[in-house]
Amino acid sequence: MAETLLKVEDLNVEYVLREYKVNAVRNVSFYINEGECIALVGESGSGKSTVAMAVMGLLPPYAKISAKKITFDGKDILNADERLMTEIRGKDVTVIFQDPISYLNPIISVGEQIFEALMAHNPKISSNEAHAQAIELLKKVRIADPERVLKMYPFQLSGGMAQRVFIAMAISAKPKLLIADEPTTALDLTIQSQILKLLNNLRKEYNLSIILITHDLSLTSYLADRIYVMYNGQVVEEDSVEGIFSNPIHPYTKTLILSSQAIYLGEVKRLREKMATITEKVENSYTIKGCDFIRKCSNYSLECEKEPPLIECNGLKKVRCWRI
Repeated sequence: MAETLLKVEDLNVEYVLREYKVNAVRNVSFYINEGECIALVGESGSGKSTVAMAVMGLLPPYAKISAKKITFDGKDILNADERLMTEIRGKDVTVIFQDPISYLNPIISVGEQIFEALMAHNPKISSNEAHAQAIELLKKVRIADPERVLKMYPFQLSGGMAQRVFIAMAISAKPKLLIADEPTTALDLTIQSQILKLLNNLRKEYNLSIILITHDLSLTSYLADRIYVMYNGQVVEEDSVEGIFSNPIHPYTKTLILSSQAIYLGEVKRLREKMATITEKVENSYTIKGCDFIRKCSNYSLECEKEPPLIECNGLKKVRCWRI
């Protein structure tokens, strides 16, 4: 049985601003095993990226983080000093983002940036060794003619090629955990499929754990083992991929699946009508008591005015809903 690599219990993140506070993440718990892929799924603003950045210790100074426990590879990283976190970041844990060109230096060649990533974790590596390893990394991410690509600059790369280069840099230190934050959002459907297939192949080759962060539930079916559906800073449903798609229980999860199916089937008009109904309910509500989804739910009752816990169901499934 695979060992647990990362475990987070009751994570809370609060943005303390000058005039008000924002509870961005509330009581989020999850775990990921070695070689496993989990997905954090939800709309923009649901807190999924904040969860990942909190684990990495990369949130801004005005973010207040608290948790019962955060452990990585047996180490307590909730109370870790900056020295330990610096060792972990970029070596044991790496991140790829949705717009890789924004994170690549525009005036430095691809080769020099990969060399820099290699030398950051192995200062004694020679230039010939770094060059050979860079070629091998580009081959692993399925880039044809890696010698030519090493001499190119980021502005000369297509979106898909830039993401492949970024993935090559991310795996250069042979990390244990890769956080993929909306890695295919800016790509067309064909390239999306190629990048997901690449990530899955790398997961098997390196026994790599992956946290996939996405707003598109349909993407998770290819790569993820388990899914955590997030809404308004909370996990509202968690289960295996099969459990989420075959037996969604929380109304928000059902809405996400409906949106994916509607777009795939070309039923955008029906989806817009459904979304218009939801928006109207929100605009007519001034306060939300109890369940966060109460003003958008067509199946609510008086008990929904009390905040629901995350209720354990059969197997891996947990749901934050009174109406199960």
